[in-house]
Parts: sequence; C-alpha cells; structure tokens
Amino acid sequence: MIKNSSNSATPGRLYLIPVSLSEDNDPQYDIPAGNTAILNNLSEFICENERTARRFLRAMGFTGNFDEVTLHVLDKHTRETDLPEFLARARQGNDIGLLSEAGNPCIADPGQMIVKLAHLAGIRVIPLVGPSSILLALISSGFNGQHFIFHGYLPIERNKRIAKIRDMEQAAQKLGQTQIFMETPYRNNGLLEDLIKTCKPTTPLCIASNITAEDEFIRTLTVGHWKQNTPDLQKKPTVFLIYK
Repeated sequence: MIKNSSNSATPGRLYLIPVSLSEDNDPQYDIPAGNTAILNNLSEFICENERTARRFLRAMGFTGNFDEVTLHVLDKHTRETDLPEFLARARQGNDIGLLSEAGNPCIADPGQMIVKLAHLAGIRVIPLVGPSSILLALISSGFNGQHFIFHGYLPIERNKRIAKIRDMEQAAQKLGQTQIFMETPYRNNGLLEDLIKTCKPTTPLCIASNITAEDEFIRTLTVGHWKQNTPDLQKKPTVFLIYK
C-alpha cells in the first residue's frame, strides 16, 4: 500500500520511475503496466524537465490533476542546497517519485544525489522496472556481459577524448572487458569519427542507436567495416561499445 498520510511518523518512499527510451512509442510498449497504479497514487515528482514529465505521465494514463501535482526540477542548474527540500514531504510520510528523462533514473542522470539523501533520511528507495539503453545495448552487442564498464559521457575536448578512446581500447584488449560509453546526440558523428580514426581496424565496435524506436539500429562490426560505411547518428540517442 502506498502511504500518503502526512501525519505518519514513518518516512514515505521514493519510487525510481523509468521513462520510455523513445518518444514515438506508447509507454505501454516498454514500461510495465503495474507502474501506472503506483504513479496514480503519487502527487509529487522530481524530474529533469516539467514538460516531458507531464507528457510521459499522461501517456502512462496518469489520472491525477496536474494543478494539484508538485514537480521539482532537478537539472544542471539546480543548487545542491535545494535538494533536501525536494524530500521534505517524503520525510513527513508521503511517497514521491523520481523520473528520469529517458530510461532508468540515476544512470547518466543527476538523480543519484536525491537517492543518496533519501537513504540518509531513512526514506525507503524502491526502483521500478523499465528500459535501460545501456543494458539493452550490451545484451545486443555480442560482447562480454559478465565483465564490463560504463564510462558515461566522454570528454568534450578532442585530445582528451582521443586519449580516453585509446585507454578504453587497451582495457578491452588486455582485460577482456566491454567498454560502454555515450555522447550527447548532436555530437555522435564527431565521436564516431574519432573512434574510426583512433581505434585499430580490427577492433569490434557496436553501435546501438534509437533503441526501442521504429528506426532502431543495433549492429556490431569492426572499426574497419564502419569506416567503409559510416552511419549518420546526428541527434539520435546512441550507445557505443568496444571489445577485443
């Protein structure tokens, strides 16, 4: 049962709510139907963008009145000193939700700061099931799923990014460890160009783009093959993986 009594001496719960990876999809395609029941018992959410949060909630069949729903924005502009206030009602016994912008919260996402504070405040953290572009890319790559590392976003400065690519390629070869990383969609083509120029032609590279969308593209080829037929990844959410 979801608690909503502000008189409870017991802290509420923080639900970690996954969001569809593709805006084109009906959320029922990749989000369990049971999540809707939980959402409909919440009236307070922490999100990265209010507009996209409302759109996702509507698509999920959220029946709450948005005039009575509280949305706290957690993005790169949010001050760390504001975060405890986001959990104020949860400390009083109310359940709240943490929404990602896409996929699971707290992976390549600022939500981990809220989760850390929730643990410190004795607020129970409950992760809900939903899609993860990183895990879907990994299991689709044909690479090592028992020994892997996620690097997140690579450095923007080109020399540092190239140095990071070299380090990852060496780790893949020496450790047999799958290297997973990503880039802001509008810089994907630049990253792919650097991968092709930096890595050995024989290094396997998996490109997983627009996962779960109608134009989903997931393929593993050597860098040499990608050089001969380079896809256009501009503005397409993409996960990259390299292996030995």
